Amino acid sequence: MRKLLLLGTILLSPAVAFAHEGHGGVGLFHHFVDLAPALALLAVIGVGFVWVKKRK
Repeated sequence: MRKLLLLGTILLSPAVAFAHEGHGGVGLFHHFVDLAPALALLAVIGVGFVWVKKRK
């Protein structure tokens, strides 16, 4: 699970660092509202996996 989270972070971090073409701002923070539900879902799934592993 740690390797999967690390891989996801590594793959997504360049997208956070630079704005895509057509925007003058730095970063994709202006898209946070669009990404927030997906990030919340990933957090819930991650907590669920940890809970299931510790329960056994």
